Amino acid sequence: MSELIFFMHLPRTAGTTLNAVLRNNFAPEEVLSVYKDTEYARCREMDSIELDRFRLVQGHLMPESYEPPRLYGRRVRMFTFLRDPLDRIVSEYHFLKSWPANHLYAYLNGNRISFREYLTSRERLLEHRGKNFVTRCLAGNLFAPGISLDEELEQAKGHLEQSFCFVGVQERFDESLLLLAREIGLESLYYERRNALRAGYAADVSEEDRALAEALNAADRALYEYACVLFEQRVAAAGPGFAGLVRRFRHVNAGYQKICGLVDARLQTPEGTGPILRPKG
Repeated sequence: MSELIFFMHLPRTAGTTLNAVLRNNFAPEEVLSVYKDTEYARCREMDSIELDRFRLVQGHLMPESYEPPRLYGRRVRMFTFLRDPLDRIVSEYHFLKSWPANHLYAYLNGNRISFREYLTSRERLLEHRGKNFVTRCLAGNLFAPGISLDEELEQAKGHLEQSFCFVGVQERFDESLLLLAREIGLESLYYERRNALRAGYAADVSEEDRALAEALNAADRALYEYACVLFEQRVAAAGPGFAGLVRRFRHVNAGYQKICGLVDARLQTPEGTGPILRPKG
C-alpha cells in the first residue's frame, strides 16, 4: 500500500496552479480529484481496494479527523496553503461571481449579492463564508455549533503545527513550492498561473467593507500570522543556500511562463491550429 498524500485545497489560495504542478508529478491513474458533485458521490462509495490505487487526493475537502489525519478511512500525509484572509475573501467573492460553472454564480448574480452581504449573510448558501472560514475548517468544526472562536483558533493552530506535513503561504508561492517538493518528493515544478483574476478586480471593495471583513475574520488573521511564523521556521531550516535556489527557480520559471504565454497567444489565433503543444513543467 503506497503512502496517500492529501492536498487540502482551501479556496483562492493558488490551489489550481498547484494542482497543475502536482499532476505533472503523478501518473493520471494515481490522482484522485474531488471537486465535482459526481466526484464526491463516487468517493462516498469507493472501497479500500479502489482507494489503494491512488497516491494523491486533491480537493475542497476536510479530513475525517485531524488527530491523526485520516481521509476515506486511510491515514494521510496532509498539506495545505494559506493566504492573507482579506485578499482571499475578496478574491473568492469576485471569482464566484465571474465563473459561471460554480454553484454560487447564479445565486450571487441573480440576487445581486454585494460584498458586504456576502460577508454578513446567514442564508444557508453563504452562512459559512466570509466569517473565519479557514479557522473553522482547520479546527474541524465548520458544521459544529457551540464551540467558541478562541477554542477553534487554538485547535486550528495545533493542527497546522502537528497534523499537516507542510503548510505553504500563497504570497510566497515559489518558496512554498520548493519546500513542498522536498517534503513530498516533487521533481517537475515549473508552472504558469491558473485561475488568476483580472488586474484591479478588487478596486470596487470600499474601505468600510474591508474593515468589516477584517473584523469578521479576526481569527483567520491570527491563524494566517501563525502560519507565517511556522513558514519562516521552515525557510530558516532549509539553510543559507535556499534563497539562491529560489532566485534561480524564479529566473527559469519566468522564462517558462513567457513560453506558455506565447503558446496561449498562438492557440488563440485562427492560424494557431498546428501541432504546437504546451511544454510540460
